Amino acid sequence: MPVVSQPGKKSFTDKMAHLFFRFIAMNFNARKSLKRYLKSEDGWLNFTFAIKTENGSVEQSIFFKNGRVHVIAGISEKPDAMLVFVDEEAVKEAAVNPPNKLMMALMENRMHTVGNIGYLQLMNFYLSLVLKPVQISKLKKEASIGKRNFDQQKASELSLERRKTPQLKAGSQDIGVLFLKDSYLSEYSLDDFPRLKEFLAIHLKTRPSICHERPEILTRWYRENGFEKDRSGAAIVPELRQAMGLRYLMENRKPIIRKNDLIAGTTTTKEIGVVLYPDAHGTMIWGELLTTPHRPLNPYDVDPETINILHDKVFPFWVKRNFREWVREKKGYPVCQKLDERFAACFLWKTVALSHTIIDFPKILKLGTRGIISEIEKEMVETNESNKQKRDSLLAMEICLEGLVSYARNLSKEAKKLADSEGNKERRQELTLISDICSKVPENPCTTLDEAVNAMWIIWVGIHMENTNAGFSLGRLDQWLQPYFVSDLEKITNQTEREAYVKHAIELIGCFYMRCTDHLPLIPDIGNYLFGGSSSDQAITLGGLTPEGKDAVNDMTYVFLKVTEMLSIRDPNVNARYSREKNSMTYLKRLCEVNVNTAATPSIHTDEVVMSSLESKGYKLEHMRDWAATGCVEATICGKHMGHTNCMMFNMVAAFEMALNNGLHPLMRWNLGPKTGDISKGDFKDYESFFDAFATQLRFLASLTCQYNNYLGEAHQALRPTPYISSMIGGSIKSGMDVTKGGALYNSSGTACIGLADITDSLMAIKKLVFDEKKVTFPEMLEAVNTNFQNHSALLAMIKTKVPLFGSGDAEALATANRVTKLAHDCFESHTNYRGGKYAAGFWSMSNHVAFGTLTGALPSGRLAGKAFTPGLTPEAHASRSMLANIRDVAGLDPKNMSNNIAFNLKVVPSSNDSHQKTVDNVAAYVKAYSDLGGMQMQLNVVSSETLRDAMENPENYQNLLVRISGYNAYFVTLNRDMQMELIERAEFGL
Repeated sequence: MPVVSQPGKKSFTDKMAHLFFRFIAMNFNARKSLKRYLKSEDGWLNFTFAIKTENGSVEQSIFFKNGRVHVIAGISEKPDAMLVFVDEEAVKEAAVNPPNKLMMALMENRMHTVGNIGYLQLMNFYLSLVLKPVQISKLKKEASIGKRNFDQQKASELSLERRKTPQLKAGSQDIGVLFLKDSYLSEYSLDDFPRLKEFLAIHLKTRPSICHERPEILTRWYRENGFEKDRSGAAIVPELRQAMGLRYLMENRKPIIRKNDLIAGTTTTKEIGVVLYPDAHGTMIWGELLTTPHRPLNPYDVDPETINILHDKVFPFWVKRNFREWVREKKGYPVCQKLDERFAACFLWKTVALSHTIIDFPKILKLGTRGIISEIEKEMVETNESNKQKRDSLLAMEICLEGLVSYARNLSKEAKKLADSEGNKERRQELTLISDICSKVPENPCTTLDEAVNAMWIIWVGIHMENTNAGFSLGRLDQWLQPYFVSDLEKITNQTEREAYVKHAIELIGCFYMRCTDHLPLIPDIGNYLFGGSSSDQAITLGGLTPEGKDAVNDMTYVFLKVTEMLSIRDPNVNARYSREKNSMTYLKRLCEVNVNTAATPSIHTDEVVMSSLESKGYKLEHMRDWAATGCVEATICGKHMGHTNCMMFNMVAAFEMALNNGLHPLMRWNLGPKTGDISKGDFKDYESFFDAFATQLRFLASLTCQYNNYLGEAHQALRPTPYISSMIGGSIKSGMDVTKGGALYNSSGTACIGLADITDSLMAIKKLVFDEKKVTFPEMLEAVNTNFQNHSALLAMIKTKVPLFGSGDAEALATANRVTKLAHDCFESHTNYRGGKYAAGFWSMSNHVAFGTLTGALPSGRLAGKAFTPGLTPEAHASRSMLANIRDVAGLDPKNMSNNIAFNLKVVPSSNDSHQKTVDNVAAYVKAYSDLGGMQMQLNVVSSETLRDAMENPENYQNLLVRISGYNAYFVTLNRDMQMELIERAEFGL
């Protein structure tokens, strides 16, 4: 293999790296037990891996070819993957650290990748094969130091024992509540539902396991039938290829009825399974297969069979067939892709999924797949035969729905088999009912609540077989299931039987919630720092208005709230719409009571304000009223909208740093942006000239991220179109277009703009201290920032005490925040996505406010280097001691600039002297005040910093402690230390 880079004098570290690579090569060349891993079902795993330092003091390559491993000094001509280290110390650390630490160094920009990340993960896997004992020892030590190795069985028992919450009764009934005597359902507790209690115990004590079923079956089909071309060598229509693969998967996956469950079907073959999508980002776990059971944060079990199947049969097939590699090959490894791979400025979710949408559940529940297939066939008849693209797309939709029916029939057979062998009469009746249900739905229309819930779950399993389980959401389930609840109860006249049915409905929805916990998204260890603690974020939305503009709160609204309160689990992610014009205080107080009792959920949205943010988008009024949250908090038009509302996490502070440094990003050491002014040369004569520089850098980064998102969208069209969900999203059948190609009635892309408060406060510091009051020169401010305020304590104190911040009630700070949100809105609104829709700006952060903070230096706001940003658009903790000042400022932001919604976090601590009623009344008063002022969204953490600190020290006592991060829920004890500290350091307000 030719070597093109062998510059002069090399360092001692370079020599050691060469010896290390030779040690790895010797092991694989000499040890038969290792040599087997050099080959897969598709042949030898041939690739070249290289390392180098930025100054060239280290340059080494190792290449794998036809079962032999060779090492060369220097950089091979075109390495498939390369790590570029910041310095020699980073090289030394990488040599002995486990794969999770290597990926952390990537995130921290102590090194960066060039080329195929899949091959980097394969190299990590090979290193683990040789160094496994050393790596596992380090991981176990880290877990012990971090107190992550407690007994989950005992912790879950303690959690259940403590799950006792006070209960209020409804003071009055909502007009839409037809059958519940007390809409708060206060007579029920978890102890009344032994089945749910047992499912919850399993959820808390069971470690997730990686499941190979989906990737193994799909890869087998594609290997046998072709991916780019069919077996005859002809080009394959992507929609038809995906449809036939999905049908094969649904026909052949194992039909499982979970023990004692009321709902048929599972996402994986495991009790709690990690679903793999090698067709997207699944190869990211390749390097951790041997170590992931031992990692301190959110470990996964993985059995030897799974490791062998993934390494031998799955990952090699997909290493070049995924979204990142499609862009790298087809678009020439563009700058926008390199920016995403550095993590500091953005994270593009379309490398993982095209998700965050809601299908038309009411339609499929009403018509069944048979009815939708009839609609498809009617459209096919009316389509000219020459329009092959449309006909192929329609045929693909039909094939997918056939696969779903096959899966349901297999479940029906399995349930009958279990019923025939079941000795317990009551359980035999349940299994017989499940068998009957699955023989009917989702093929045919649903007529009962049991049928509707089972149909929804089977459909949901299909969604996660076709698409990555990242933010696909369930929508307005209280609205869509209420007709079945009413129809069932209208057939019952006996009051005792009606009460028994209500209890059954609670238990059925509880089973549905626990089904939603049977799977987790694949999170390589780096993900524990980017979006730690997040599960699939399957949002359910309750209450608000009907499409006709009436009060939407009903019986099922309160059933869902009861289940949310009893189980207090992180997923589904419950969001509540509150219409200040139509919804009652009875409903609002119940939302607040559930928040108090769970400590973190549901998130509350003001209907009128959310809809005002959507008015310019061209949605019909009745469609706009039918919005629901997806993923975290983002508004989507149910069943008609392909919005991918979390297409990117965008670090606005990166643009601010580039404005401070004339286009250079300090951590990335990259002169990336345009030259907008040199502070040291006095280029900025006034505040406006600096704001213009910031705006220029923001537009530049927004343009790059939109470009990459569009390229990735094209990759989805080629590699993984989605005919299954297309068949259930309005507009796609009529247009005969897959939703990845713009077939939905409404199309858009949504961004999460991170760092609003930090930027606003930094701009205020510059405006006040540098330009208005001239307390400090701009070069002096920059020097203080660049040195993390060392030797600038007086300036830091001045910033902390003299600069009015967003959230303090200062009119100018609020105006600045509005100016920044408008700038971000206008930046993204100016771009059109690959499906013909516009980009929307939102201000929430998942947990990336912590990750991006780690990757950011000090700021003029006084925030020190590496510290977390504020979550979502929440004001800085010291902005004001008054919660009302925070509330007024956030409510004062113009919703028209925030059409992808916001996350406003408040940490409140009830007084120990107040009754439960008083606490709920106080919380409700604050929420109502915020809503009346025009606030868009609010989420509460009803927990003290003292409790959170104790949970850090004694995690075994707090396994089920639920916290709201920024748009999603997590268990506090599963978070990394930086995220835990960010939660602890949030402003804490008494009630």
